[in-house]
Parts: sequence; structure tokens; C-alpha cells
Amino acid sequence: MIHDPLDLRHLRYFLAVAEAGSFSRAADRLGVSQPNVSQQMRDLETALRVSLFQRRGKRILLTSAGRIFEEHARSILRQIESFLEELSTEPGQMRGALHLGVVPILNVALMPQLLGLFASTHPGVSLKVEEISSTEIETALEEGRMDVGLGFLTRHSPNLRYERLYADQFALLVHKTHRWAKRRMIDISELHHARILQLPDTYVMRRMSDTICREHQVRPRTVAEINTIETLLRSLQTLDAAALMPKIALRGTTDLTAIRLKGKNLALEIGLLRLIDSGANSAVSEFAKIARVAVPKIIKQ
Repeated sequence: MIHDPLDLRHLRYFLAVAEAGSFSRAADRLGVSQPNVSQQMRDLETALRVSLFQRRGKRILLTSAGRIFEEHARSILRQIESFLEELSTEPGQMRGALHLGVVPILNVALMPQLLGLFASTHPGVSLKVEEISSTEIETALEEGRMDVGLGFLTRHSPNLRYERLYADQFALLVHKTHRWAKRRMIDISELHHARILQLPDTYVMRRMSDTICREHQVRPRTVAEINTIETLLRSLQTLDAAALMPKIALRGTTDLTAIRLKGKNLALEIGLLRLIDSGANSAVSEFAKIARVAVPKIIKQ
């Protein structure tokens, strides 16, 4: 039982320390003094009668109780923000903020039209879009740093809801001057020792393509590893190479072509990622509603 008052400031300061791993860095982010943050955290531990932090050198880590409290603190703040959003919303108009995460391959292809559709319907909601990997989107959603994601559906996390919007397939992307550009289909076995460009293995899409190659027992020759999709695609001609990627990567390009692959397990799902308990966030629900209708249409254009 808590005898001392617990307020929202305690929760926000606690989460800032948990994310920064330091009282001083948390104070900088909050715009307050370091002694103020330290005192608030001492008051919080006294009120809860548990230790939330442990020191490892100069770094502040969470105890097991601290990790439990972190999960609930994020949930409480999300609920309060949703409640305040509802209170400030005038009839027929939604207000608040929506933080979106999108994987690089979908950002240019989908987000301009999706954002336009959402903003025209809900002009009172401010939008923040961040281009990051699917793995980082999942982590950010679970930690409460992001509201909704658009990416590949790995279905790795039991805390997230994965909703398929579109099914794509891996293909072999080449420049129109490539020797295979006129081919309608290529057996994956032909990729053995073929020149290809790759993303780093921190990308879910790279790990998927590696799995495809292992399952078909082929080992292409990686000419270059490039960490941006746009640069990789622009380099296909100059490096006389191919790329194993979903066909949606071609959106917005005119000098590349996608060759169908003959093989197994080439499909992948594209869709929405959000917390299972995100139903209370009306902005997330509205974005999901718009995306369900718009994404398949945009991709097929």
C-alpha cells in the first residue's frame, strides 16, 4: 500500500531515467536539475517501498521490480494521454498526436498518400513519422515510444497485434541493362555465385533473403553491403548486380525490373503493428481504419 502521494511527474521522471540510464542525462532531457530527478526517484522508491534502480559503474539499471514498474508506468501514461485526448476532443474532431514507425522500403511507397488521407480526415492530430527497421518498431511499440508501425509481420512478439494489409513476394530486382532483365522467371538455384547487393543483417528483409538462400542451398556472391535501400537500388546498374527483395521496392523506379523467382517460401506479409491493448487510442484506430482501405489500393496503382 502506498502511503505517500504518487503523481505523473514520478512516472515521467522514472521513464526518463530508465531510457537514459543516467540521472544526469534524464535531467537534461526533462529540462530540470539532476538533484531534482534524484530526489523524485528517492521519493518514488520510498512511496513504493522497493528499490527500482541499481548502479553498474556510471550506468543506472533497473532492478527486477523496476522493470515491472516500467511496464505499468508506460501503460498508465498511455491511458491518461488517451483520456485527456478524449476530453479535449470536440464533437466530430479528433485531437492529439500519433507517432508512426515505418520500414524504409514502405516509407516512400506508402506514407505520403497515407499521411495525406489521415491528415485530411483528422487535421487536429499531429503526426510524427520515423523510418526504422521492423525490429526497432516492435521494440518501440512495446516500450511505449511509438503508437503504430507499418512493416513486415514477423509475429515475434506476444504483446503486439499484427494485421496483414498486403501480401508481397521476393523477386530478383535488376536494372534493365542487366543480362537477365528480359527473363520472365529465374530458378533460385541460378543465384548460386550470382552478383548481388545486400542490406546489412540488422534488416529483417536481409534476414528473410538469407533464409531463402539457405533453404534453397544457394550462396550468391555479395558484391556490396549497403545500408540504405535507395542507394542499393541506384547501384544495381553501376555494379552490374541484382537484389533479392520484395517487389514493392520497385515503386517509384522506372529503370529497374522485377523477375519472378521459382522457389518456395518467397511470400511475406506487410501490415500494421500495434500493442494488443492499443484499442483505447482512437488515433491508432483511425489510422488503422484508413490503412486497411488505402494500402492495398496504393500498392496496386
